[in-house]
Amino acid sequence: GCEFVDAPVSGGVVGAEAATLTFMVGAATADAVERARPVLELMGQRVLHCGDVGSGQAAKLSNNLVLAVSMIGVAEGMLLGERLGVDKKVLASIFNSSSARCWSSDTYNPCPGVMDNVPAARDYQGGFAVNLMRKDLGLALGTAPPT
Repeated sequence: GCEFVDAPVSGGVVGAEAATLTFMVGAATADAVERARPVLELMGQRVLHCGDVGSGQAAKLSNNLVLAVSMIGVAEGMLLGERLGVDKKVLASIFNSSSARCWSSDTYNPCPGVMDNVPAARDYQGGFAVNLMRKDLGLALGTAPPT
């Protein structure tokens, strides 16, 4: 028999090429996840059962929301510090060794001149398009239950 799983990923193109993706799997049973695991592990290192069918998508939306907020936060914090006279490399070092540390600051800093081999170092070529972030935020907003 067949069972359905939803399995969105995190890790981007680099993760796909290196087979280091994280899979957020929604499935009705743990057995369904285990049956899919060998195929998923060909492409990634982490296969996480998030709950019933659809919960993988919910986890992905949640992850994308946090990424968007942290990326915007790092960009705004870097801009504030720079405008107040703090060297951006010094500020990035402070972020990365204190409570502001996150993936957006230590791996993919959005501020030009801080890191090599990130979109900000290439005039934002080859990066995650703003329209995709807007789409992700719209999906999160559209699926969030009213409070």
